[in-house]
Amino acid sequence: MSDEIKKEILSYLSGHLYLNLATINSNDPAQPHVSTVAYVNEGFDVYFATSVKSRKFANLKNNPKVALTIDEDEADWMKITGLQIEGEAEVVKEDQLPSVFGIYSEKFPIIKTFPANPDYRFIKITPRKAWMLDYRKGFAHRDYLEL
Repeated sequence: MSDEIKKEILSYLSGHLYLNLATINSNDPAQPHVSTVAYVNEGFDVYFATSVKSRKFANLKNNPKVALTIDEDEADWMKITGLQIEGEAEVVKEDQLPSVFGIYSEKFPIIKTFPANPDYRFIKITPRKAWMLDYRKGFAHRDYLEL
């Protein structure tokens, strides 16, 4: 069963452009913060770019634990599908930047036209737990995978 769930999760990750990223507010640890980011994945690892001046970067610097969702806007509740992930974020190491930029620019070619910006960093999310939602299998159905 877990091999099937792994394939479903990888397919879902590869088939979407944006995710909703939850971080813990660095100024108020009782307050979560959510951002929508464009992402790419390499296997289960997820990458996105953000400014070092952004709220999410400050949050991640203070606490690397994250949660994210990827889903569809489906009006029929019995057809809802989605993905929920918990993991940890880190700044991509310099020697990994060419590879990450390569997969990012393949999915989002427009970034090749952007001028270099020293304030931007690529962030890597390493998933620890994942839930694949598929209400077509029953209301609130979720398959769990520990990574």
